[in-house]
Amino acid sequence: MFDHERDAINPGLNPEQCDVAFEDLYFEIERSVKLWEDRNHTITQEDTEISWRRDAAFRVLVHNNQVRVLETRHTWENEGYRLRTLAVLSQLHRALLGAAVLGQTSPTAEFAVTVDDQTLIPNPRNDNHTIWAFARRLVDGDQDRQWLIPDFNFWSSDPATGSFAEMRDIARTYDAYVMDKMAQIVWRGVRWTNEYIRGSLLNVTKEKAWADVKEVDWDNQSTIMRMEDMCRFMFVTHTEGRSWSGRLKYLLNCDSIPIVHELDWTAHFYHLLVPSGPRQNYIPVKKDFSDLEERVEWYLRHPEEAQRVADSSVATFRSRYTTPAAEACYWRRLLVGWSDVAFVPEPYETVVVTINGTATEEKRLRGIAFEKFIHLEGNYPPETR
Repeated sequence: MFDHERDAINPGLNPEQCDVAFEDLYFEIERSVKLWEDRNHTITQEDTEISWRRDAAFRVLVHNNQVRVLETRHTWENEGYRLRTLAVLSQLHRALLGAAVLGQTSPTAEFAVTVDDQTLIPNPRNDNHTIWAFARRLVDGDQDRQWLIPDFNFWSSDPATGSFAEMRDIARTYDAYVMDKMAQIVWRGVRWTNEYIRGSLLNVTKEKAWADVKEVDWDNQSTIMRMEDMCRFMFVTHTEGRSWSGRLKYLLNCDSIPIVHELDWTAHFYHLLVPSGPRQNYIPVKKDFSDLEERVEWYLRHPEEAQRVADSSVATFRSRYTTPAAEACYWRRLLVGWSDVAFVPEPYETVVVTINGTATEEKRLRGIAFEKFIHLEGNYPPETR
């Protein structure tokens, strides 16, 4: 039996424990497997090449529970992409360590990953290029070819925010009955990444007593709020940005009431958002937030319903589906699902080694070990710079 107090940060749950604890987690993996089965196409090595990406992409080999980097495409010149790359590889490394502790070996697999907010995947419907990504746009059928992974924030957002596991612990220190929290919605962010959605929120909430909503000005500290401080508020508000936004997982780790507008993008756990009924775990609003005030005022008048939604959110997300344990289970299941419909890679390559003037052939593992990769100061191999 999964006990979140004991098991939430355990990356070594066995497959049976993962199935019991996170039975509803794997929708996106199952969707992707079915898509390629329906296409009657085995994903090839060519399908995973990344020359079509200008930057922010890399290719990986997993063999014997080890992570090896085969190629990076301009992930090092941009500091943000570099940190995202290291975070994603660290998640995968941790999940595979969990498998090793269990005495199990994950399938040998080769795949491509992008750490950009958008994959920019080629548009032709008959194109079989595929890539692992943080999100896909629901109305774009070409993006169905993407395999969704836990985004980099599940490791660490940035040096200022710290680790996601640490943020989860800090969020719990603000736990309280929702009516004892600040009776407002809270939001901070930049407007320009999605003028329609974020601009609408700023306009609707202007000078409203029930809202603490501000556009961030990095030169004005009074407009900036730490993520954990948002847990002090009764309502926490999610908005999409350039694509999906990584903030939602943080908000779901408060014991507040999440407000989420109609979404264009989905991430690997968004299918668990329930907008109504006995398992409702957030408040749905329109994309232009025109019904926001009505929704907020209704829940302010109905504290028992407000508490029910907050409790359901905590039970679904903080206590279960956004835990590091769930993340590790997802990564390992993803490798299995991918291997069901993808080629079996050759982990070794033949290299010529010259010793004392004598050339001999040796078989070596392809790529570079993750443990060595993290010390690089440029892309791998160097000629991809």
